Amino acid sequence: MFPITTTIFLILALSFFGYSVFKWQRVIFSAKQPDNRFNDYGKKLKNLFIIAFAQTKILKGDPKAGLMHAAIFWGFCIISLRTIILFGMGYTPHFLSFFTESSLGHLYTMILNFILLFVLIAVSYAAYRRIVLKVKRLTMSAEALLILSIIAALCLTDFTFEGARFALEGMTNTTWAPISALFGFLFTALHFPPPFLEFVSGASYLVHIFLILAFLNFLPYGKHFHVFTFLPNVFFTRTTPFGQLRTLNLEDPNATSFGTGTLQDMSWKDMLDVATCTECGRCSSVCPATNTGKVLSPKQINIDMREFLRRDQKLGGEHTGWAAYALNAEGENHVAPNIMDPEVFWSCTSCRACEEACPVGIEFVDRIVGVRRHMVLTQGVMPTEVQSTFRNMETNYNPWGIGFDSRADWCKDMGVKMFSDHPKAEYLYFVGCAGSFDDRNKKIATAFVKVMQKANIDFAILGKEEVCTGDAARRIGNEYLYQTLAKQNIETMNRYNIKKVITACPHCFNTIKNEYPQFGGTYDVVNHTDFIYSLIQEGKVTPVRPLPQKVAYHDSCYLGRYNSVYSSPREILKSIPGTEVVEPELSKENGRCCGAGGGRMWMEEKVGTRVNHKRLEDLQTVNPNVVASACPFCITMLKDATRDKGVDEQIQTKDVVELLAESLI
Repeated sequence: MFPITTTIFLILALSFFGYSVFKWQRVIFSAKQPDNRFNDYGKKLKNLFIIAFAQTKILKGDPKAGLMHAAIFWGFCIISLRTIILFGMGYTPHFLSFFTESSLGHLYTMILNFILLFVLIAVSYAAYRRIVLKVKRLTMSAEALLILSIIAALCLTDFTFEGARFALEGMTNTTWAPISALFGFLFTALHFPPPFLEFVSGASYLVHIFLILAFLNFLPYGKHFHVFTFLPNVFFTRTTPFGQLRTLNLEDPNATSFGTGTLQDMSWKDMLDVATCTECGRCSSVCPATNTGKVLSPKQINIDMREFLRRDQKLGGEHTGWAAYALNAEGENHVAPNIMDPEVFWSCTSCRACEEACPVGIEFVDRIVGVRRHMVLTQGVMPTEVQSTFRNMETNYNPWGIGFDSRADWCKDMGVKMFSDHPKAEYLYFVGCAGSFDDRNKKIATAFVKVMQKANIDFAILGKEEVCTGDAARRIGNEYLYQTLAKQNIETMNRYNIKKVITACPHCFNTIKNEYPQFGGTYDVVNHTDFIYSLIQEGKVTPVRPLPQKVAYHDSCYLGRYNSVYSSPREILKSIPGTEVVEPELSKENGRCCGAGGGRMWMEEKVGTRVNHKRLEDLQTVNPNVVASACPFCITMLKDATRDKGVDEQIQTKDVVELLAESLI
């Protein structure tokens, strides 16, 4: 039909698109942080199917918006064959006629007609959400409306192209294209002459292919680049444990700094994440920091990083027009404080709610911790109160700074054995710092020991040979302190040839289970709720005493979102006679953080509403008289919240194991 015009369009558009993609590719692969994602292809393909093609994440949380986006995505998948056919028709009107004129081709044409209609409806709803509803989590921009307009125009030009052809052919063979046929009937009813119909058909075709190629070339310069990066980004989503941060080689003789100082210090997957952000705002809508008035917005982190990468030297040109971000004395743009306020990174609780909500597989926690590492290890910058926490962990191996030789005092009258006296014990009960030193959480450790003794479990503890796992140090950014503590614990545990470990702290559980293997410490690690529930199932402990109470269970992020332990604590509570378990709207994978994770337990909260207050409000919606958890940090934060709000006499805060112990005879 238009071979010369089609060829010129294709050469110009594909050349410019290739140049744009090359610039992005050069930026992404300038990343210095190694990140091996070329493994576990079975899991990766499963993620690709479930998250990308089945659109499971986009359909969660906001079903209407999810269905709208899914319709557009599925529509584009089906329309892609039509796009190939249309470009072929630029050279010959009968391109792939053996398919288009077959029964299968007729079926495809009918499906395509309805898909184009559904896509039109979807983009109309998307525009309505932006223009009329003004959904808060969305980034309101002219770009989004332009893209929606282009998609709508593509659907309409396809209909007018086919409709004009039908009208020229006397409205024959229209059965398989009912929507296009409506346009044909309209043209016929208006008595348009053949020359005008020829013009409409040709113009619709040229506008259609021009819009496709214009859309293609616009993508690398806006948030809609995710049209191309979405599938690879989901495919390369991590298959390692969520709770396993990247290691940092502290013994590299060539290293002059540690952590993420500049954007080039990130990994290629981090940069791909940044390029893939759709600005849908789902991450920020569930972020506890964002929702309590802190400066952190996960979405904004992506936007700021992406906009800076676009203006970086590797995308061409100088840092012109980027006056908002000042160079430091060495002429470098450090992520903090030159590109972003350091408080953005200190506000994170590492709860992973943002990652759970993101429909395109973007990861945040490693990036945020990477910036923290640079601030702590290279710049020597950190919240003032954290400095004393680090000193306490260095000198007494616990954040409270209490003498390490008193670590086992909490159980000295309970007959608990030490591994030094009982090296053949089947289980190590790794007590953790909270259970050893915090008066409130000593009661949880005591209750757990009573349950294990009731079930005749062969266990022992390390006593003063146990040191802090280093979880808080690592997530605050002090990788050096973390590795020192971790290696000390691993050396002790390996010396006793320990195989099985039980913890009553999700942070200890996650660190020993998922991160100690990075340093040679591989054990069979179980959380106390899973362990206790197995004892109940085996009949080794049986709750008997009725506890008439309404209990709301709060999911610890490091037990739930990080390690998928949701059912065991609830089943334990349900096994207690008289106990009613009630679920707030925000629970399980959608639960809100208590505010203690990511080392926030040891930092002051000076801006906005306190996260633990917000979480208590969530739980109060179901009117419980007991708030239960399975995390010492959560217990502390929720207890503080009930006291601050003056409801500590109406709402008790207890660990699951404490409630079980009360019900045992």
